[in-house]
Amino acid sequence: MITIKHESLAEFIKNYEANADKQPEQFPDQNERVCPDCGTRYPGNRTICSIEGTVLVQPMQRLGQPLVLLEALKESELAQRYVARAYLGMGLLCSGFEGLSIETVEPVAIKVLRHELADDKKTNARFVIEAQMWQALKHRNIASVLETGLIPELVARATSEQIPWKKDIAYDRPYIVMEHLKGINLKTVLQGYGPLGCELTMRIAVNVLEGLHCAHKQEIVHRDLKPSNIFLLPDEAGRIEVKVSDFGLAARMFRQTEWTPQTTKTGSVYGDPSYLSPEYLIEQKTSARSDIYALGCIMYECISGKSPFAGQHEFHTMIRHVKDRPDALPKHLEVPELLEKTIYRAINKEPSSRFDSAEHMHAHLGTLLTGVHAG
Repeated sequence: MITIKHESLAEFIKNYEANADKQPEQFPDQNERVCPDCGTRYPGNRTICSIEGTVLVQPMQRLGQPLVLLEALKESELAQRYVARAYLGMGLLCSGFEGLSIETVEPVAIKVLRHELADDKKTNARFVIEAQMWQALKHRNIASVLETGLIPELVARATSEQIPWKKDIAYDRPYIVMEHLKGINLKTVLQGYGPLGCELTMRIAVNVLEGLHCAHKQEIVHRDLKPSNIFLLPDEAGRIEVKVSDFGLAARMFRQTEWTPQTTKTGSVYGDPSYLSPEYLIEQKTSARSDIYALGCIMYECISGKSPFAGQHEFHTMIRHVKDRPDALPKHLEVPELLEKTIYRAINKEPSSRFDSAEHMHAHLGTLLTGVHAG
């Protein structure tokens, strides 16, 4: 492990955490009703479907309201081990809650699969299997999953009988309990702090590579490595710990289900287009070298402040990944030639021309940091 000691960045992270606006406690009320027979939606003041003559019910979206889920968590069997205390926010896959382990009195994050996905038993089972793969990864640079499973009957009492049109609906809700990361992600750092410089970028990358190497040894590919999945956690001495989160869970889930949030759709491709490898965009195939490609793009952005394949829109960016050479790193940044070559090697369009493993790239960056040339 290469230590990251950077007092100004550590101070920025601490100040950001202290001053960050809190997430809203709940979503706006769902002021609409739905016909359980034909699915037609109506304003909240309507009571009968004009097509079927059926009594209208509240939409299933009510189950996504944070306070509804929070109260359901407090009454679930999970409450025997964890105290759910507050709503953290909603991601592409899960609603997140701050909690506390009853046994260790340590803070945890409880993530519950969003209701749009958790209405199918096959999807729920797949979520748990993927989460268990992440849970098996034990490494200081990987966010720890403490447990995962299904919470029986995690539904609101007032709505559990109001969604009868789905015959095979699953009322059990998949969840993950993970360590509560006290820091901010790299995306937020780049937006607020700005480019990180060459040495700090390499130190962060080396720590990410240690986590990737652990996963790749177990034949687990992240598939969705991006700055928002890399967390920086400072301590009182100004040292910064790096942890990789969301180990491909969302990428694998969305590739195998019809439901995709509009914000993640670009054709049938899931993921942030700034970090998607050409082989994924062309054939939707990924490997450990796809993670290396994503990290190369992240390193380029950490140094220059922009993507190596920045396009006018998402589709243009994807085309550039497949067809264009990366933009040259600006001369005024004075990026050492060996580091520049390292980044361009990582983002080579041909997987076989990249580093053959996270371990190899880790060793290469390690020697650059100590000023020794690596072949």
